[in-house]
Amino acid sequence: MDCMEKFKVEGKVAIVTGGSKGLGRAMALGLAQAGARIVVASRSLDLIELTADEIIKEGGQAIAVPVDVKNPQSIERLVGLTKDYYGRVDVLINNAGIAPMKKAVDTSLEDWEHVMSTNLKSAFLLSRSVGKIMLKQRKGKIINVGSILGTMAASIAMPYCVSKAGIAHMTRALALEWGLHGIHVNCIAPGFFETEMTQYQQQNKAHRKFLNFKIPFKRLGKPEEIVGAAIFLASEASDYMTGATLVIDGGYTIW
Repeated sequence: MDCMEKFKVEGKVAIVTGGSKGLGRAMALGLAQAGARIVVASRSLDLIELTADEIIKEGGQAIAVPVDVKNPQSIERLVGLTKDYYGRVDVLINNAGIAPMKKAVDTSLEDWEHVMSTNLKSAFLLSRSVGKIMLKQRKGKIINVGSILGTMAASIAMPYCVSKAGIAHMTRALALEWGLHGIHVNCIAPGFFETEMTQYQQQNKAHRKFLNFKIPFKRLGKPEEIVGAAIFLASEASDYMTGATLVIDGGYTIW
């Protein structure tokens, strides 16, 4: 087999949560351009329809399915509709997430639970639901979107850091449990990208100056620069890889 054949995702069915904007939207568009059939999922129907429409206009296949990732019934509906429409699920990208900027003493129990439910619990619920299909198929790729703050810390986003550390360890645990069944579970840990989630860092002059100092490339990442990793992990090129975390941060964590 030609080595480039291994990177093909043509015809694969991929669910992308948080697909309405930022890195999720970039990965949905990128996988579609590579030939995958996409299910764009998020709370905002109008926004995911825009993403799906863009994919279709470019000649790809996509449907938009609204989902509340904190709600088990909503997740089961999403997965059920995907199975009914496409007949299978080959790839799941757990990308939905939030990152409120608060000091720990100002973080309420409701704040904590909101972050944990959106970032960590949702990935468990989706992986469990999709995993049942993949176990029957004896094949599948789950890609969890973590963060460099899953191994480092930030002074004003403690629940976010904890949730992303949980994502990294859940990746390893699921990879161990499901490896013999042909299911690969890996994680992408982005650094700072030019998305809605990093508006604080982009607009705060002191923080932007620090990022430009810390990142060897002297800039934030562009959303489309995450796509190569998503295609790699969704394709046969990563078939001997599971439980791993790919750090894509422009070199932020080198030092």
